[in-house]
Amino acid sequence: MRPLGYFFLLIGIACGSTDNGDDSASAEASFDEAMLGRWDVSVSGDDPYPLWFELERSGTGLGGRLQPRGGHALPFETLEAFGDTLAAQVAGASYEGLFDGERWRGSGRRDDSSFDWTAVRAPALEAPENPSWGEPLELFNGKDLDGWSPFGGQENQWATEDGVLVNEDSGANLVTDRAFQNFKLHIEVNVPEGSNSGIYLRGRHEIQVQDDHGKEPHARHMGGVYGQVTPTSNPSLPAGEWQSFDITLLGRWVTVVLNGETIIAHQEIPGITGGALDSHEGEPGPIYLQGDHGRVLYRNIVLTEAE
Repeated sequence: MRPLGYFFLLIGIACGSTDNGDDSASAEASFDEAMLGRWDVSVSGDDPYPLWFELERSGTGLGGRLQPRGGHALPFETLEAFGDTLAAQVAGASYEGLFDGERWRGSGRRDDSSFDWTAVRAPALEAPENPSWGEPLELFNGKDLDGWSPFGGQENQWATEDGVLVNEDSGANLVTDRAFQNFKLHIEVNVPEGSNSGIYLRGRHEIQVQDDHGKEPHARHMGGVYGQVTPTSNPSLPAGEWQSFDITLLGRWVTVVLNGETIIAHQEIPGITGGALDSHEGEPGPIYLQGDHGRVLYRNIVLTEAE
């Protein structure tokens, strides 16, 4: 991989060459158009993790955003491209990449650590039309954690109490042993005051679960696809009350019904959210429940697959 300074040198040469010419024309011709679009990133090494970014035209230049390992997608703070190379900074990290017309390979740095990454174009994931549905599958049997596994490097705080799945305190996340592609999910949640959790679809797209009664709709509030899709309303109930989600995921198109009210109606999910298990968006994935923010309760978890 060429050093980061190489890319900035190329960018400086390109920018310098336009001092007496047409800046717009030069900017439009400065990078490979095939770079535009959405990209699923895999960071390699001893601690691999997924990222996601999208590139789009911004005026006569290039703009976009990146989904870090955690949190929500953020606009690039700096973003420069020349030919088949790219250099960017966002959220305290720098990235450099080389594009071969179909995929990326690159490296990056955060603080004193460096990493390598590769990226492939995110799949279109068109929603199947008029799917037929299989038999409902109870993901939680009300008695124990059969079919689920804790993960995340923290102590497991999940247990069952009177037919309820309880995460007592901040600790491990919980993931199904099975993976799913297109499905309908019914799940009920009880969020204590000030608490926070999340329901991950295919292990990659978080539906936010949070004590947000009375707040304005937001992509990082109750029912939003975290940082990616904003609900049209917020019918969430006060903390401590049981609330119901009915979620349909077909391709990358999602419908979210909260407490009987449709708050997201067949909207496209652009990419993965923070905390995703991987960036392999075209593959089936599990349901996982976030347990690293505090006490939360779930029950009546029923999934129906599209056939």
